[in-house]
Amino acid sequence: MLLYPLAALLVLLPTIASAAIFPPDTKVKLLDPKGFRKAMKSNRTSVVAFVAPWCGHCQRMAPEYSKAAENLNPLIPFYAVDCDAELNKRLCAEQGVQGFPTLKVFPRGGRAQPEPYDSNERTSGKFIRWASRSVPNNVKTLPHIHDIPAWLGKTSDLSRVILLNKDKKFPLLWQVLANNYWKKMAFGHHTDPNGAFATSLGFPATVEGKTSKVIVYPPGSSVPFLYEGMTKYEPLTKFFRSILDGSADFLQSPPEQTVRDEL
Repeated sequence: MLLYPLAALLVLLPTIASAAIFPPDTKVKLLDPKGFRKAMKSNRTSVVAFVAPWCGHCQRMAPEYSKAAENLNPLIPFYAVDCDAELNKRLCAEQGVQGFPTLKVFPRGGRAQPEPYDSNERTSGKFIRWASRSVPNNVKTLPHIHDIPAWLGKTSDLSRVILLNKDKKFPLLWQVLANNYWKKMAFGHHTDPNGAFATSLGFPATVEGKTSKVIVYPPGSSVPFLYEGMTKYEPLTKFFRSILDGSADFLQSPPEQTVRDEL
């Protein structure tokens, strides 16, 4: 009767040892080969640390790696693979791991070549900058209002979403989402500090006191809709999924045409 609990404990030992490297509340997710394959099927930019629990460099790096994971969560997931575990040794060999820690960023999951971290400075700040710079940029900058119709025409076979805000640059959040939905949706950015473009479309200049807003053009349509949810990763991801699967509310009925009494 005592053999089963002992066997179960032995199976869990590699996971327990690897987990002990990272703080208890870490956002770093441990992967086995199955989890790694699943992560690589996604188009998301992700970071993977190949470690060993006995490695002193890994132990010293772990708190900084966890800080970076916390800072970039949920935009860029941070993973770890315990190469000392028998289950993971083949995976680590396939990834060319020859020393610990070995860090790689996968810009588009398994759809693009990974990029190794080649610095000996293993700090959270360095990890954050490295990971952020590795996110492919699929956002079309639309500096002038007259740039927008041409871009809409070129991307008319896709749903198109434009971020309007007061900044000249778009945030990492928008770049991450554009990469996640690469070839599925087209992402644009237009600087609209006073809400002039938004009001020209019949939308309010501000929403809850904020000038940042997201407008959506369905495939083949030049009639935009205003996204009214929170401009954060999870709600935006849920909304974009509803666009792609056709369940978004604004796709269920044709838009009402606005009749203007002035030119």
